[in-house]
Amino acid sequence: MYMDKHFIRNGLIFASTVLLFFLIGNIMKKRILLFLFSFVVLCSYSQAVDDFVGTWRYTSNDTVFTIVLKRGKYTNSYYDNITSKKTYIFGGYSLQVNGIMIDNYTSVNDTFDWNLGSNPSLQHIYINAIKKYGRMDKYGFIFYDQRKRHFDGKGISGGNLTLLTPNRLKWEIDEEAGIWFEIEGCEDCPEVSPIGFSVPNNVVLTKVLQ
Repeated sequence: MYMDKHFIRNGLIFASTVLLFFLIGNIMKKRILLFLFSFVVLCSYSQAVDDFVGTWRYTSNDTVFTIVLKRGKYTNSYYDNITSKKTYIFGGYSLQVNGIMIDNYTSVNDTFDWNLGSNPSLQHIYINAIKKYGRMDKYGFIFYDQRKRHFDGKGISGGNLTLLTPNRLKWEIDEEAGIWFEIEGCEDCPEVSPIGFSVPNNVVLTKVLQ
């Protein structure tokens, strides 16, 4: 009887060990698959960012509109003194009309480390772009128009950068959407009307420099 119990106990231990190794194996497989999936997503995201980085230009008759986009870090320390850094796209722009440079804000830093609470223009940031959720080909952006100075220079959202091809980028800003986003829920805010932009809107730019 003792031998039977001993045999059964050893059998249960052996079976449990095999099952444990099997479970560990599955867990490791899941972890490896999760790691590989995360790596692929990270590489895809990094590539998506790089696809937008560069100098883009729109030309129409006597008007030349150029934007420069670069990769940078966005620091947010607003909440509970917890600082988080994420990769975003920042940039600047220029406008030339009849061969005369009207605006030139393309002296964009090679590296950004912008704190959300600081003035973006002091760090030569005039375009602040964030990837649209679930999209690798589209970034939403805030535009800091140095002539129109929407909301006293705080910038206006509602912008979209859409990668049509590796060398073609659509620039569009929905001003009404940007106004709504800024004043929605603010009972004391005065009525705000669209004032337009000092640069072309709803246009397609061509990449001229990586």
